[in-house]
Amino acid sequence: MSRNALRALELEGLIMHYQLQDAAMKTDLGEETRSKILKRARIVGQRVYYYKTADRLMPLARKAILQADSNGTDLPSGCVWCAGSLAQARGRMGRSWWAPEGGLYLCLALYPSLFHENWSFYNLGAGVAIAQVLIEMGVSSKIRWINDILIRGRKVAGVLSETVRAPRSGQTYLLFGIGINVNVEAFPRDLAQATSLYIATGRHWPIRQLAARVLARIGWIFGLIHQWESDCLDMGSVCLPRNPVLDGWNLLSDTPGHRVIYGLDADLAPEFEALARGIAPDGGLRLVLDSGEEIKVNSGEIRYIET
Repeated sequence: MSRNALRALELEGLIMHYQLQDAAMKTDLGEETRSKILKRARIVGQRVYYYKTADRLMPLARKAILQADSNGTDLPSGCVWCAGSLAQARGRMGRSWWAPEGGLYLCLALYPSLFHENWSFYNLGAGVAIAQVLIEMGVSSKIRWINDILIRGRKVAGVLSETVRAPRSGQTYLLFGIGINVNVEAFPRDLAQATSLYIATGRHWPIRQLAARVLARIGWIFGLIHQWESDCLDMGSVCLPRNPVLDGWNLLSDTPGHRVIYGLDADLAPEFEALARGIAPDGGLRLVLDSGEEIKVNSGEIRYIET
């Protein structure tokens, strides 16, 4: 067995370990509910592909989806691609993402089973999962809408999401590209707003264990949001349960109260300035314009205006 295959198997085992650990920690849930959430959580990471280096991971996931579709099958939901470094990483709007050795680079392929109107909670939930894990490991971090993870105002992690539709089966997949600056010791001058866990803490971090914890928590949060949706259907319109992703985001985000620049590309094509009011029930961001009008945006990005 190749070294890459062995690392993939090791990561699969670690993910399963942390999934069970997450479930064991939730003593406030009934055994039946916890079992349902864990069953859905364990979809994430059931198959892992590891590369010492790759150009990008999302194209590998798309290729696997299309190959399975051409063979008359579906790619199993929850497959993960992991690399030690990326040569041609891209972020939002096709921006280059510096992805040297020492970072954590993942792609998760999921076919969504939430109602379409709730898909945004997958995206928000991935950011909540990363922030939760970092805080539990002793690193104070915050979420900037939608799911940028900041340490003392500098970006340490981000999540890029894409939709892929298999042409033959019509199955829709959500791809989540995750980048976390872990043991990167310095950044180029043009990345002055970036940081890493090493820079923030002064110590090196075990990357595979961090990957497993993040993926396990993503699975758990996805399980929670599915349980929430199921509970909402059972209860109808009376006394709906609280949304666990929105609760987690509100607890961990420092966006509300910030004056921000908004745009589909906030760096190169900023559209307007506004005051961030908070998050809407559908995951959109509520913004107050200088005119006093409140609007809601469901896509795009923000940058904080330093005052």
